[in-house]
Amino acid sequence: MGILMKDNVGSGSKEDSCITDFECVDVEKDEAFRKNPFMCEHSVDHYYYLLPRAKRSRIFRRKKPPTVIPSQSTSQKKGLKIRISLKRKTIEAVDEDLSMEKNKTGTLLDEKQSKLEDREKKRRKIKPIIDPPVLPDELKEKILGMGVQISQVKLVIQKALYDTDLSYQHMRLSIPLNQVVSKDFLTPQQKMVLETRDIVSNKKNKIQFNLIDPSLEQTKIHLAKWDMNKSSNYVLLNDWMEVAERNKLKSGMVVQLWSFHQHLIPWLALVLVPQ
Repeated sequence: MGILMKDNVGSGSKEDSCITDFECVDVEKDEAFRKNPFMCEHSVDHYYYLLPRAKRSRIFRRKKPPTVIPSQSTSQKKGLKIRISLKRKTIEAVDEDLSMEKNKTGTLLDEKQSKLEDREKKRRKIKPIIDPPVLPDELKEKILGMGVQISQVKLVIQKALYDTDLSYQHMRLSIPLNQVVSKDFLTPQQKMVLETRDIVSNKKNKIQFNLIDPSLEQTKIHLAKWDMNKSSNYVLLNDWMEVAERNKLKSGMVVQLWSFHQHLIPWLALVLVPQ
């Protein structure tokens, strides 16, 4: 038996009838179906498009079925959980590494600051030198015996020795330019030589001096000029560490460096100030 969706409003002509609310009716007994054979269970949608446009808005429209989102399978859910877990662990590992790196950097900065403070403390412990520099009598006799007048001897610097002056890592005696007493202990020609560079190594040239150490022994030593970021220093190089070991120099000792010329030959004399 066929089934027909019939309007509950009532009978009427084909043009005046309107399908709004549908109910199931017996097709064989329904008079409207005999008059309009297009109305059957499979032709309702087709009948809607056969009506005039003015009456289409009054026809019952079937609602579109709701869009069903396919549910994720168990394997997909498990894979998603694994990815989320791995992402969380990765973030935690990165955070831990950053924290360790930050702590390590902070520790290194603290150690560097502590070393700088210790160095400053050591420098403060060294008492300022008040007594005027005086040549020892033995050194005076040696210089006079070389045919040089004492009045020609000039004081270069009087300073306390620091750890860096006796370190094998630095291997030099630092002479800051701003602490040099006699600015003219070098001739203009010697100053020009210290400013020039070697063609091969591109390093600044050095000047060789004869040195008289505190034990009155003579040796060869080189003087160079090093330019720092904010200052410049003269430095004694090469055999300086041998001089320091031979005379048992230690950090905190006060030394004097004197300069003179013997027949245009440059000389330096190192004096250990008694304390």
